Amino acid sequence: MRNTGIIHKTFRHSIKRGTGEAHLIILNNPDIDFSNDIISACLTNFAYDGQCENSRGVYLSELISLTSQHNKIRDAILEGLAKEQGDTWALTQLFDLAKIFAQQGDVKAKAAIYDRFFSFPIEGADWAGYSEILELDGMEGMKFIAEKMGRGLTDNPDGWQDSSIIQHFQDDNPGINVLEELRKLALENRFIRSYLENVKINEVKARHRKETARYNDIIEEALTSEPYIRLSRRKLSPRELNSIASRLMTEQNTGFQEKLLFVFTEFKFPLESEFILQLANSKPGSKNRIAEFALNALQYLKSDSIRQFALENIGRSRKPEIFTNILISNYSTGDSRLLAEIARKFNSEHSIERLACSYIDIYQANKTKECKAPLEVLYGKMNCGIHRNQIIELLINNNVLDGKLKQEIKYDSYLDSRELLKTTNR
Repeated sequence: MRNTGIIHKTFRHSIKRGTGEAHLIILNNPDIDFSNDIISACLTNFAYDGQCENSRGVYLSELISLTSQHNKIRDAILEGLAKEQGDTWALTQLFDLAKIFAQQGDVKAKAAIYDRFFSFPIEGADWAGYSEILELDGMEGMKFIAEKMGRGLTDNPDGWQDSSIIQHFQDDNPGINVLEELRKLALENRFIRSYLENVKINEVKARHRKETARYNDIIEEALTSEPYIRLSRRKLSPRELNSIASRLMTEQNTGFQEKLLFVFTEFKFPLESEFILQLANSKPGSKNRIAEFALNALQYLKSDSIRQFALENIGRSRKPEIFTNILISNYSTGDSRLLAEIARKFNSEHSIERLACSYIDIYQANKTKECKAPLEVLYGKMNCGIHRNQIIELLINNNVLDGKLKQEIKYDSYLDSRELLKTTNR
């Protein structure tokens, strides 16, 4: 006898994470009403990072198509589109779902998109809905966007628009001179003219960038208040890294020491690793981040003492990922048992996300079939499609993807994960 309560709970857990299990549950239980859970997932973007992961519109629309409550869910989505004022990524998801309905011939859904665009926008997200309008109506949609934004600028002279929407549409439509078409319309349409004038003013401002600062040497650059962060984002030569490391080992000023050490959170410290381990063992300070940066630097360094330091701290830390990162360069066979145990202990989405980032780095650096257990624990808890995609890729690459997950991946909310199945014939 089926336990519908457990089925609903499992479905809610899956749809929140965005896994294909929700799809399979509906197929296997066509008589159960999942509409309320689907509506909840449509009105809230449950992705860990909605900006990076983007909409789950395709995933949700597929679930909707499997139900007999299509009209109920669609009405709730259009009502949500009209009313959403708190979450940018929920709003973009609602726009995407409405677009899918419109592409299927739903006239009311299309009208809802046009009505909501640039109407009572969420602060910093007045652009929401533009891509759906362009996808539906091309140049006619671009004209509508320019006019509506221009009308808003007329009412609010301090408003700000740039050329990103125009450029987006131009890139997708190289056969149309988008700017020229808008300029023609602007001759007789003051709102489009207002929009183009605002775009031009802000493009000119964007070109007036400050001149890049010049430094006498790499040490001077590293010790400057802002550029030391940029150092970690570019390629540094062995000579430059040795120079920074040598200065770090003799530097007495705590502020300068912190700036120099930051570089080695991105690059391998080239001198004695025990020096970094000693800093990592120091008491964390409220006025500097020496210990934190040193811990991050240990992920690139390998020694028995560094590994032992990690193992002693992983199990007792409230943020074990700080120490599991050290295993990237210090992993040994059998560590999967510890990593799986740690993953089972935590349930908050932030903890799971941090562990996922760490475990992915570990198993990208250490190919082994024993990645299966810890990665599957995280897969079953995480709502980040991007990192779930990387976990699936690791399971495939290590030839340990099981049949259940293989079936789920066909319907995953993160569409790139579906593509991974094409890389394996298993």
